[in-house]
Amino acid sequence: MKFIRSLIEIPLFVVVLVMAVINDGFTTFILKPLHINVTISISVLILVLFFVGYFIGRLDGYVANAPLRAMLRAHKKANKVLNKEHDKLNKEHDKLHADYSSLQHDLTQLKEQTAAETKAQMWAKFLSLFKFKKN
Repeated sequence: MKFIRSLIEIPLFVVVLVMAVINDGFTTFILKPLHINVTISISVLILVLFFVGYFIGRLDGYVANAPLRAMLRAHKKANKVLNKEHDKLNKEHDKLHADYSSLQHDLTQLKEQTAAETKAQMWAKFLSLFKFKKN
């Protein structure tokens, strides 16, 4: 966007400067209520009016975009809050994942332990079948 703006502004500045250099006469302005006569060079008048119009246009663009800038600031604040909440939830997720992994590890150990105990009990019952009972 800045490229397009400069593509338009630079030739316009050149045209205004050329117009100011070509017009080297003087003009007189009469301010009616005060009866003051002001004589000024046309080239200075062209440059002053051009730059005043340019800065008024820039100011108008700045003021027209004020609601967008306010909305952008509000979105940045909301985004910052959401990023903090996301980080907090991400940490909580990592903690829960670690807890889940440790619980899963404990469950596998418990299954192995119960399987070993069950196997030992079954083996003991099997061996008890071949023992003589003394009455």
